Amino acid sequence: MSRTRATAQRRLARLLRGRKEPHGKNLTDDSILRGVEVNDAGIVELWIQPTRAHCPCCLADLITLRSDIKSQRGVLACHIEVVGVPQADRWTAAVNE
Repeated sequence: MSRTRATAQRRLARLLRGRKEPHGKNLTDDSILRGVEVNDAGIVELWIQPTRAHCPCCLADLITLRSDIKSQRGVLACHIEVVGVPQADRWTAAVNE
C-alpha cells in the first residue's frame, strides 16, 4: 500500500466517521454507504444509496460531501456513484459535475 493511499484512507475515515446524512442517519450505515475504494494514486470512489429517492437535500449533501473529500490532503480526486434510487445515473452525473 502506498503512502498516498494510506493517507487518503485515514483522512476519508475521519471525515466519514462523524458525518450524518440530512435525515439524521450516520453516513457510514450499511444501508447508505454501499462501498468505498481508494487507489494508490489517492482517487476515492464511494457508492452511496440515499435514504430518500427524490430529496433535494440529499443531493446537495452529496455534492458537499464530494467537495469535502476532494479538499483533504492526499486525495487526488473523488467520484461518488449513487445507487439504489430511480434514475441513479442522473444523480451521479449531478453530484460529480
